[in-house]
Amino acid sequence: MKLWKFLLATFLTMTFSFSHPVLDILNNHYIVPYFVNLTAIDLLPYDPERVKRYIDWYLRHLNYPDMYGLTGTIYDYYITETSEVPAYTYDSADSYAATFLFLVFLYTEITDDYQLIRDNLQKLKDIAYVIAYLQDTDGLTKALPHLNLKYLVDNIESVCGLRAFSFLLRKLKDSDWNYYFMISHSVESSVMRNLVQGEQIAWAKLDDELFIANDSTVYPDIYAKAVLYAFVGKPITGEWLGKFDYFQKTAIKMVKMCRRYNRYWKTSSP
Repeated sequence: MKLWKFLLATFLTMTFSFSHPVLDILNNHYIVPYFVNLTAIDLLPYDPERVKRYIDWYLRHLNYPDMYGLTGTIYDYYITETSEVPAYTYDSADSYAATFLFLVFLYTEITDDYQLIRDNLQKLKDIAYVIAYLQDTDGLTKALPHLNLKYLVDNIESVCGLRAFSFLLRKLKDSDWNYYFMISHSVESSVMRNLVQGEQIAWAKLDDELFIANDSTVYPDIYAKAVLYAFVGKPITGEWLGKFDYFQKTAIKMVKMCRRYNRYWKTSSP
């Protein structure tokens, strides 16, 4: 479960006398890359250079391998003026990877800086392969490699991140584009098959158990339904939106962008 309340308690409430590629995006001593990715997506149109510095930092801090043997993941970090200490944990490897890939795609769309992609192509493929590796036999992606828990929101983000990365590879005429494109479609169809049962929407699946979202609990229930609505183009009520925090609203905005781009991705030729 993502640490919404913890991050919001300190989000942008601290000031620092030094500059850091991560803290320049999100001022917090304990850094969860997922939240920084979302904040960077929101900041990107206004300050792409600041976001580029964060992208460089993220790519330099990938795990080869992490504590589970995965490559291309990134840990949470404790960051101060004099140190960067990995927490040796992450909340959801699939979402960290997916939101970062979508951020990189948006960065190239705004700046036309494809050299950044060429210079870091193998690292970006390693990040994308994290999602592919976490895809289970039911087609859904697990949040963590050691736990058979799949979140609706994470899986939708995974579709968006993989499809965005696939389109970048197509632009570079890299033949791996089709591999990630097909995985994105596999995850998307698995979401609709496993987590959407008529009017019932499951916010998560653990082994064979579905956790059905209700209409009274904001997180994770209503939020998960809102993300699905954004993905399929169904309106989200103002009442719901008024209940979400900054990060939740930004994730929904990302998924809406994904839907808009998706129409282009499906029709553009390689």
